[in-house]
Amino acid sequence: MCQSNNAETLLQSGFSLMREGSFGPAINAFRQAAESPDASEQVRAKALSAIGVIEDINGFVNKDLMNP
Repeated sequence: MCQSNNAETLLQSGFSLMREGSFGPAINAFRQAAESPDASEQVRAKALSAIGVIEDINGFVNKDLMNP
């Protein structure tokens, strides 16, 4: 893997994992992308935003289905 685009590669890997529904590994990839020393502000923002989306998905509760 080329060092200069490591953060971008991790970001794309995270999006791929997210599309597959593998949210745990996707969060790990997004965190690594955001914390990568070569990450631009745009990559950091996208990675942290994607983590927020996954957290929203995992935290969703349909109250109508829980009401008997």
